[in-house]
Amino acid sequence: MKTPEEYFVENVNLPGEEQQKDNYTDAESAFMDKYIGIGSSDILNEIERVDPRGDSSLPGFMPAPDMDDFGGEGSAENFEERLKDDDEVQLVSFVVGEREYALPIVVIQEVVKKVSVTLLPSAPAYMQGIINLRGRVTPVLDLRHLLHKGIGSSDKFVVVCRHKGLQVGLAISAVQTMYRADKSELVWGVESEIGVSADFLIGLYKSGEKLVSILSVDRLVEQILKSEGERNA
Repeated sequence: MKTPEEYFVENVNLPGEEQQKDNYTDAESAFMDKYIGIGSSDILNEIERVDPRGDSSLPGFMPAPDMDDFGGEGSAENFEERLKDDDEVQLVSFVVGEREYALPIVVIQEVVKKVSVTLLPSAPAYMQGIINLRGRVTPVLDLRHLLHKGIGSSDKFVVVCRHKGLQVGLAISAVQTMYRADKSELVWGVESEIGVSADFLIGLYKSGEKLVSILSVDRLVEQILKSEGERNA
């Protein structure tokens, strides 16, 4: 089986949405209107652009050549529901705090070393801030806050996903490994299986004594774009 690094060199799929005339997708515009407000269209001109290269990105976890391509399997309608019918799902796992989590490999764009963020005064505690990553507005989520109340090892990397027009960074402690999970090893509908909040999980990978929680990028993006009264955190 290929390592995560080999996979990302050869085959990176970017989920997405069409761009608008102002060069922002609908999801990016909704995010900026919500958290930045008036003058948000100029925000990227005021934030230093980050273009990770070499030591700033994990070996092999590099972006696809066309960074304006928002198309891909991981953002298709009912993608997460369709995972349940797949005979095999490839997962990339990583550490948040002291616990192992995973994402379907097709939703991941790249993994970069953590960089400084621009703080947003109106953002909730689970959002560390935003970065201008390769010319796209990119909110960075604090998974330790969302999943473990801030407890655990400090964040050293950011998993970058593109989902339905919004590029999202997930702060993590370390990349762990890649799994090729058989359908029999996957459990969907996890509320009764685990002791932690299942709000942002779509399933579990169970292999022997190993139990890995599978995150939902769909639910994480929904959390970002929720109206004020609907927030969980």
